[in-house]
Amino acid sequence: MIEASDLKKYFGSIRALDGVTVEIPGGVNLIVGPNGGGKSTFFKIAAGVYRPTSGRIRVLGKDPWRDAEFKRKVGVSFDPAGFPPFVTGREWLELFAEYRGGNPDEVAELLGIDFLDRRIREYSSGMRKKLSLAQALVGDPELVMIDEPLANLDFEAMGRVVEIIKTLRKETNFLLISHIWEPLLPVVDRVYVIAGGRLVAQGEVTEMKEVLRNLYSLSFTSQ
Repeated sequence: MIEASDLKKYFGSIRALDGVTVEIPGGVNLIVGPNGGGKSTFFKIAAGVYRPTSGRIRVLGKDPWRDAEFKRKVGVSFDPAGFPPFVTGREWLELFAEYRGGNPDEVAELLGIDFLDRRIREYSSGMRKKLSLAQALVGDPELVMIDEPLANLDFEAMGRVVEIIKTLRKETNFLLISHIWEPLLPVVDRVYVIAGGRLVAQGEVTEMKEVLRNLYSLSFTSQ
């Protein structure tokens, strides 16, 4: 699904990614890591937002930076999400439905959205998060990429998102980037840890549970 070879991304003297090589198969995959460790940079390269400094990445066999067809197959939710303030949520989702297909109302119902006809400038952070998730899901993409899927959501909405992933995993693939990882583990197949710009651990979710707990307990005790 995603193949990266010696992937590097530098911002001046900052090495956000410093030689990541990884093969991420189909299914539900989760990338975790500390803030500033490189996981969001990897996500944005895979989404076609950043061009790598060097190295190679292919997503669904496509170069996300160069291949326009890539965006028809992939739905992306960024965090924080950016929207034009004066359009409605419906108008925003219809833009994505125009080239990916799908019905905005069906996705809105799935996420419990009842505010599509309000202008986005009136949305709370939680409402904006739901709209961002809806934009990634509309049109039944082959791959859904979500940055921080549970951020800015209440507990009920978090549970709904986890259930949606659990249901849709039969039909599509997911790449999730999150520092809130424990609620997602029941629906995840594989976990990848990116820290210091490098891939430091990876494996099936069953073998990574203890690795994650040890990594995060170590980070807290060292503070």
